[in-house]
Amino acid sequence: MVFLMLAVLTFTVKNRKSSTLPAGNGLLIDKTLLTVNPNPQTPEIDRRPGDQTFLTYPEWFLVFSPAEQADYFKTHTSTSFPYNEHIDQMWRGYQIVYDQIKNNYPFNTGYHMMIMVIAGSTTIEYGIKLFYETVIGRITDTSPEEKMTAEDKFNADYQYSYVKFIEALPWYEFDFSQMLNSLWVNTPITGPHLLRKLERRYYLTTELIVKVAYGWLIGLGTKTAYETASLKTAVVMHPPRTGQETGMNGLQILNDGKILVMLPRYAEFNLAVCKLAKHGYSFNEIAGNKGAIMLTVLTTKPFQENNGYMPIFSQEIITKPGLKRIALVTTVRNLSNILQMLQHEKVTIEHIYDY
Repeated sequence: MVFLMLAVLTFTVKNRKSSTLPAGNGLLIDKTLLTVNPNPQTPEIDRRPGDQTFLTYPEWFLVFSPAEQADYFKTHTSTSFPYNEHIDQMWRGYQIVYDQIKNNYPFNTGYHMMIMVIAGSTTIEYGIKLFYETVIGRITDTSPEEKMTAEDKFNADYQYSYVKFIEALPWYEFDFSQMLNSLWVNTPITGPHLLRKLERRYYLTTELIVKVAYGWLIGLGTKTAYETASLKTAVVMHPPRTGQETGMNGLQILNDGKILVMLPRYAEFNLAVCKLAKHGYSFNEIAGNKGAIMLTVLTTKPFQENNGYMPIFSQEIITKPGLKRIALVTTVRNLSNILQMLQHEKVTIEHIYDY
């Protein structure tokens, strides 16, 4: 049954117009930027491969997708969510970024394997949800917002809590069992639209039980196969002429006047780097890399190539017509200027991919 659903899903996605569009054909990035830094000032233990600024996109899409769901579920039920479009965006984005880096870095076997696992399992999850919502969910659906059941509202709260958690920590460490308990203990089982309530309770209970088990297995496998990921990113930078900010973790003064600091990783990296750029800091290395670094922005405006960055793809935010995610590539040394420009133009910086 699962393979039948996936076959139907694959056919559907393959035969519809993609909402993820490359910015051009072939290699769009200056090849000289896709290189390994030969003489990094960053300590060896804090260095990460340069290709990971691109390969972390599929990982972060699996933060963006639940975030879009959490926002959508505030006013809509999950029955109408475009799961098929998100599957396409995840795989198509991965394909585009890989096309830019292939043959330019050593093949990152471990990272590609990890992407296959998380993207493959998400494809199965979204495929099952799409099939179920199409066949069963539409029968019980109670949209619009004022008719949503307590279970549908619980789903929105659950997605929001999940998103805030995975912005900083691995998804499999999320307490799905606590959410399952909250569903049954804190969500009233009585009320209007009883059929929808019972069906959603079954739907959510099944999802949470599966994720309790699958999260435990993935966590066990990750701890066995990989070292614990660092929650810090080492950054070498030039302080502004007005002096350097105090209170930064791991601050070291280097011989040439630059400073080495440890910034938070993942979602908090964005906030820290944008703040530093605003205060006039310029970056020399991030996790040991000087070359290409990718960031995504959310905007209603088109982005064309300029001297500071190169767009490589755009994605429609399906639940917010007119809004697009645009992936831009710049260099570590030019990142501060780009961030200042984007902030001045009030463009939303969605994420900076810190390797």
